Amino acid sequence: MRGHYGNWRDQPRGLACAVVAAFAILTTVAFALVVLALLAAL
Repeated sequence: MRGHYGNWRDQPRGLACAVVAAFAILTTVAFALVVLALLAAL
């Protein structure tokens, strides 16, 4: 019971990490696209 409760408490933390990682990846991709667009404009 205690281990199950621990897993239940750790799950939202893992979900938050996944959301932060996805946001970081999307931000990096968006930044790369902006750089490519600026280079293409030049």
